[in-house]
Amino acid sequence: MSGLTNTWKSALSDKKFVLQFSVIIVTLVIVISFLPWYFQSVIGPKPGIYINDPILALVTPIDFTWAIFLLIYSVLFIVLFNSIKQPFTLLLALKCYLSITILRVISMYVVTLEPPSGMIVLIDPFIDKIAYGGAPFTKDLFFSGHVSTVMLLGLVEQRSVVRKLIFSITAILAILILIQRVHYTLDVVAAVLITYAVFRGINGRAK
Repeated sequence: MSGLTNTWKSALSDKKFVLQFSVIIVTLVIVISFLPWYFQSVIGPKPGIYINDPILALVTPIDFTWAIFLLIYSVLFIVLFNSIKQPFTLLLALKCYLSITILRVISMYVVTLEPPSGMIVLIDPFIDKIAYGGAPFTKDLFFSGHVSTVMLLGLVEQRSVVRKLIFSITAILAILILIQRVHYTLDVVAAVLITYAVFRGINGRAK
């Protein structure tokens, strides 16, 4: 943070912050606007592969939709409510989120998967409308956006107790997603590893 305190007054007096924040926001808007076309016109028609996942075979699918979204949006509210007052932390989160989103766009094309057998579709009216053009989409698999988002929120959270709580919620979320067969085990494990690598890379360069 170049010696500046983590306040909006300091941030807005830092030209580098203002430039980076502006570029990130504009780029995020462009990428998110591009997603409905990408999912429906590129990933949807593209043949994918099925994975024989022995972990999923151990459990009977159960619909945990409401529990999953309760966990996700609770964590989102808790972290953003605190981070909105800390602009440099918010910038770090946005940088990581943009990088992860772009990596997901690439990885879904490179590793295109068909939905797991027995999947119970996870319907989110908010995300479905923004990213998928209003209809549920089931091939956004490698890697899990839900797990990566919640884990990222834990990584940028500065309060130790809250951070540990979010990591515990991330583990619970991953289990619920697997039981509902929203993702393969590979998607969840990759989300954890990639999110951590992105955070360490970006946070290391920011120091």
